[in-house]
Amino acid sequence: MALAIKIKRFMTAGDVPNTSELVDGEIAVNIADKKIYVRDGSTVVEMTADLSAVAEDIIPDGDGTRDLGSSSKRWKDIYLSSDSINLGGATLSSDGTGSLAIAATGATLPAGSKDADGLSFALTGTSGASKGQVISKVPFYTNEDGTSTPATHLKFNGTIDDRNVFTDHHTFTKSTGSNQAEDSIILFQL
Repeated sequence: MALAIKIKRFMTAGDVPNTSELVDGEIAVNIADKKIYVRDGSTVVEMTADLSAVAEDIIPDGDGTRDLGSSSKRWKDIYLSSDSINLGGATLSSDGTGSLAIAATGATLPAGSKDADGLSFALTGTSGASKGQVISKVPFYTNEDGTSTPATHLKFNGTIDDRNVFTDHHTFTKSTGSNQAEDSIILFQL
């Protein structure tokens, strides 16, 4: 015995069929709302997709065209069996102990970031005499560039000790024209 299914079309947004408009064996489709209805005994119910056990990959219809959640309706938790997430080409990975590993090239963290113990991260120099040393970056403004954007950032010694003020330069020219050599002791700390 073949099953005959009749389809009724509803074109107006928000239009829902009632039990007198839909009999057993008929499906109603609201084209405007993209919804499908069936009669279940004495009531008409909207058919929904069962996402409780998906048996295939969920792939959007185009690259970078669909969201999973939104800024006001976020997913709570994501459980993954793989050990990595590809986030815009950057890979976040975990060793399974609760630690998160980021690429060896590092990550850009917001200013004031702290570790799990609440300790602030220290800036260290990356080249010259400051390489590996704790530094303090101080914005340097000029008349030409104005006071809204620094012309550059000067790297000063970040700890009070017997080190040169300018950690990336071997000499510092004073206003008198003389130089403060690399081996001299600092007289002030910034």
